[in-house]
Amino acid sequence: MSKNKAIAIVSLVCLTLGVSSCRKFLNVNTSPNKAQSASVQTLLPAAELYVGSAVGVDLEIDGSFWAQYWTQSPSASQYTNLDKYTIGQDGFSYPWGNLYSAAENFYQVAILADSVKKKQYQAIAVLMQAYTFQLITDGWGDVPFRQALKGQYTDGHVVNPAYDSQAVIYRGIITLIDSANKLINTNDPIHPGADDLIYGGDMSKWQEFSNTLKLKVYMRMSEIDPTTAQAGIIALYASPNHSFIGIPGTDDAKIAYGFNTANKNPLYAEESGLNFTQNLVASSSCVDSMNSNNDYRLFAFYEPNTGGSFVGLAQGIIANNITLGSYSIPTTYVGGDAQNSASTSAPVNLMTSYESYFLQAEVAARGWVSGDDAGLFYNGIQASFEYYGSQISSQVGITGDSAYTLYVNGDVPNAIPPGYWATYPAGGSVQQKVQFIITQKWFSMCGNQGFEAWCELRRTGYPNFLPFPLFATPKAFPKRFLYPTTESTVNLSYPGLAPLTSKMWWDLN
Repeated sequence: MSKNKAIAIVSLVCLTLGVSSCRKFLNVNTSPNKAQSASVQTLLPAAELYVGSAVGVDLEIDGSFWAQYWTQSPSASQYTNLDKYTIGQDGFSYPWGNLYSAAENFYQVAILADSVKKKQYQAIAVLMQAYTFQLITDGWGDVPFRQALKGQYTDGHVVNPAYDSQAVIYRGIITLIDSANKLINTNDPIHPGADDLIYGGDMSKWQEFSNTLKLKVYMRMSEIDPTTAQAGIIALYASPNHSFIGIPGTDDAKIAYGFNTANKNPLYAEESGLNFTQNLVASSSCVDSMNSNNDYRLFAFYEPNTGGSFVGLAQGIIANNITLGSYSIPTTYVGGDAQNSASTSAPVNLMTSYESYFLQAEVAARGWVSGDDAGLFYNGIQASFEYYGSQISSQVGITGDSAYTLYVNGDVPNAIPPGYWATYPAGGSVQQKVQFIITQKWFSMCGNQGFEAWCELRRTGYPNFLPFPLFATPKAFPKRFLYPTTESTVNLSYPGLAPLTSKMWWDLN
């Protein structure tokens, strides 16, 4: 079977069987030839499902462990090596394969859409290529980029794609976003509908996605190349239609699941494939901090223990004498309760309203553009509470907005102070402001954007109160993923293995 036909068939299998039946197929790691039997209507959702699987399972688990939201259950062992920082190359094969397969599919969508003059499909595909390659390079560092999708004979039939530096890749990502922006037309009657699993073809929301993605890309460069980052952000803010993702639950870029029995949240599908074993439990690093801040988002992110309290376990703990039920586990709202089928309906977040506000707050705090950094900081917190408002309400009987008000203002009659991390240091230094912004971003991304939280932890060093995990070796926090063995054994351009502790280009901490 030719690889072009194989990728088309895999795409259609994913759409027919749903995400939960598709993971075993999602490890294609070579560029397909153009799939003549495929259409933009089938390739686009298939590519989005590849991203959803990567972000929702491996990147969420890896990021949530290394950002210290979750730790390994003492009654299981699935992620012990991840928790101890002793994970090997094969631990990163699935996300590598899924993300490159997504990039390949988006590349094919862009080519097909251009040939049939469907520019909005093309715009979405190019934007999602940019998004996907940022995930890849932020996970692995230097990776194949310029030659990565050149497997077609018409493109040179490159079977050993060269590795590009992160600096080169980031410039290429910005070019992809700019190319997509030239195609976006909110008045174009020819655009996707339900075949776009993220925004349903709403091009005004894709424009917000584009702007927010570009802002995130520049902010990732803030420490290594602040001059370029600031200039790019100033130009972005000066451009027409520079609105960002803003309305919680409406503007957020996410993939919904649970609308049929085959379409499970991919993390829950993974858990069910492991005999519904509860491998994931709450880390005390996050739980203790949220408890001390009277943060009602605990009810959205964690389930109380059998005593009704929120209790986490020390990160990296290895013990078999801990009583089952004495600690908290992730909720169904983030797909983390392996034994509750309600987890199947948890969405996979790609970019969110609260992430957007915190990005804007940091830009203003750095003085790169004029803006109310304090107001944007509080907008970010409120967006997080509103996003999980119905979950908070169902658990504690108050609205997300009411929980937010208690969090930032406290409860004077009951002598409950505002959360420490909810009191913005408006008169503080830039670094103090950034610390509060990123720490709040860390709270908001608990279990729902774990990979992004880990990226921001590496970029900024915040939050700076995370303990070193028990029993972990080596005595250094992980800074990257390992290249999978498929690269070291197949790609002749493979540059050699970089250790987990080797920093990203943009990481100066």
